[in-house]
Amino acid sequence: MSTTLLKPGFLVSLKTTIQGGVSYQRVDKAHEHDEAGVDIVQWETTRKIEDLAEYKNATKTRSAASALIRSVCVHTAFGLLCSEANEAKLDEAIAGAQALADAHNGGAHSTLIRIYVLRGRIASTDEEAVRGLSSEVRGLLEEMQDGIRRVDVSAVREAASRAKKLGQILDAEQAAKVSAAVESARAAAREIVRRIDTDGAEAVRAVAEAMTGPIERARFAFLELEESIVVQPGAAHAPRPELEVQ
Repeated sequence: MSTTLLKPGFLVSLKTTIQGGVSYQRVDKAHEHDEAGVDIVQWETTRKIEDLAEYKNATKTRSAASALIRSVCVHTAFGLLCSEANEAKLDEAIAGAQALADAHNGGAHSTLIRIYVLRGRIASTDEEAVRGLSSEVRGLLEEMQDGIRRVDVSAVREAASRAKKLGQILDAEQAAKVSAAVESARAAAREIVRRIDTDGAEAVRAVAEAMTGPIERARFAFLELEESIVVQPGAAHAPRPELEVQ
């Protein structure tokens, strides 16, 4: 079957490391077995950093390089996803991250930052990816509803923000459903804040739940989409793109 949910794009695998600059020494303090036969080991670990200023700069630079690449991607349960429309931005981010690492490495004496990026193309008809992302979207919609029922504004807003970001990699039709649900959730959150002190939690909960029609419609739409996809036996439960080293 042909499935449309997500925009064509990339699954991005990102790894950053700092080599050198720190060493650890472990000293075993005790080793025994308790009466139940459980093995118990106690030890003491000492960490030694050769150049604290350089190591702190390496840590800061590594975080900045990672954030640069993550900023053009959407975080999902599968990892980082980047839409095809943002391919040029992804290339620029990878180059920028590497430039940050190179600038640090050029003046460092005891530390070395390495940036590893793998990316694989995902088609809009990748049924396993569609099924997985549909499940994730549905989970966020359920979190919004649950937050409204519990009159938990922070939970509602957090789930809504994550859903909005995920909408960036969905096709136009599905993104519109998510957008409507997000706006409904945010409106409910605003209503909770406005009325909670005067009307009480029970009254506000009833009013807020009455505003969640778009959330419920979107949740059922993604549930139906997820259940309509037939995955072949033995298929892995994640996108399986061919990865190319960048």
